[in-house]
Amino acid sequence: MSKSGNKSEKVKKSGQTRSSIVIKLNLAMMGLLVSVLISINMLIALLAVGYIVAQAESTAIQILYQSEDIQQLPMTGTDYLGYTFSESEDAYGWNFLNAIVDVFPLDYRALRSFEYTPQPDLAWYHNWLNINYRLFVPYQNSYIQIDYSLAAQLRNLFWMMLILFGFELIIIVSRFSKNHIRIANELKPLTQLTESAKDLQKDIQRMSSAKKTDIETMAGAISKIDAKKLNQNTNIRYEQEELKELAQAINDLLLRFNESYQSQVRFVSDASHELRTPIAVIQGYANLLDRWGKNDEKTLNESIAAIKSESEHMKTLIEHLLFLARGDSNTIVLQTEHFDLTAMIEETVKEARMIDEGHPYIFNQKQPIWITADKQLIKQVLRILMDNAMKYSPEREEIHLKLTQQGSKVNIIVQDNGVGIQPNDVPHIFDRFYRSDESRDKKTGGAGLGLAIAKWIIEKHGGTFEVVSRVGIGTRITITLVN
Repeated sequence: MSKSGNKSEKVKKSGQTRSSIVIKLNLAMMGLLVSVLISINMLIALLAVGYIVAQAESTAIQILYQSEDIQQLPMTGTDYLGYTFSESEDAYGWNFLNAIVDVFPLDYRALRSFEYTPQPDLAWYHNWLNINYRLFVPYQNSYIQIDYSLAAQLRNLFWMMLILFGFELIIIVSRFSKNHIRIANELKPLTQLTESAKDLQKDIQRMSSAKKTDIETMAGAISKIDAKKLNQNTNIRYEQEELKELAQAINDLLLRFNESYQSQVRFVSDASHELRTPIAVIQGYANLLDRWGKNDEKTLNESIAAIKSESEHMKTLIEHLLFLARGDSNTIVLQTEHFDLTAMIEETVKEARMIDEGHPYIFNQKQPIWITADKQLIKQVLRILMDNAMKYSPEREEIHLKLTQQGSKVNIIVQDNGVGIQPNDVPHIFDRFYRSDESRDKKTGGAGLGLAIAKWIIEKHGGTFEVVSRVGIGTRITITLVN
């Protein structure tokens, strides 16, 4: 085989390991992004349809009840201001829940339905727009049937969603390409190390049999490394000190790669799980309502409360995920300003006292301390720490906030008298999706992203965290910023 052929074959084999890891990581991250975008698109479409229906009813009620003489309306099925009015002895359709009916112009006695009237002379891509919104409004001893064509609104909604989809597709393709390049660059040293180890194999003919055996063994162990075996060490006894050091360096490198890979896998898995749980709860209560909850007021109220709670939880989780994603891609720009940190903390404490009346918040600093930072992001960090202190502190326990300055360093301290943190959990509390066993309860545990966001913000400002905690006594978290 020619020299160029050997080089091509070597490049092909050396790229297999890196390609396998890159594709798996990239597909997992893209799957999470696509699922988030689909959920957002569905929500936008539902809100748009609700707005269209509300506008249609609003115009209809104006025509009916704001005209001087309702008897002058044509009741023979002809169009009038875009609406078709006719008299009907019977009415059919469905009604909204009371909470939704209160928002719409017509009262609970009106019946609603969507009517699809295909026309044989139209193509299928035009026929699907022939959907009318039908209303039956009680009037004297019969009903007024009102038909309103949704063709124009649905066409506009279709183009709007198509443009949105195109924009999201550009984002997905761009992100996929950037992630592919980024992950490939991170794994490049592993490929180079593999290639270097294989080059060593060419020199075994000039070595003794013992050296030859050691190098062959090492090269064989390295060549077996792939995406599923990053935790595999080259546990081989070498007589040469140089080979021992090389084997140790390879093992350390593989350990770091494995930790990074497993961290990404856990992040994707945890994110998928956190998103799947509220969706499953919402779906479960929706099925409960569909089966027998429509006529059971207790079940109805319980289902609505649960759906609202899970929707809010999912909204917060998505916002946190998007914040961390923007942070990882360095698209968040700090909006720095010179402001009084003391006044900002007083404002935040005042807000906390209004929201949480169960805990006394103590902050006695009066002297102004001025810093240059992103005020809103620093305030977000303070809210995260105070929210955690509130969650893990019993009722009526004080939450203390302190502000000190030592030269160019400014310290913000949040201290509670809560349950505390286990010593083995302290190093991991800033990890994404990490929650200790005591915080698994959904009432206090959250999704485990708040402190990860706080850490990113403080590190972006060049600051540090210090955590001191004792189980059963409380926790003190100190933020140090360089002014």
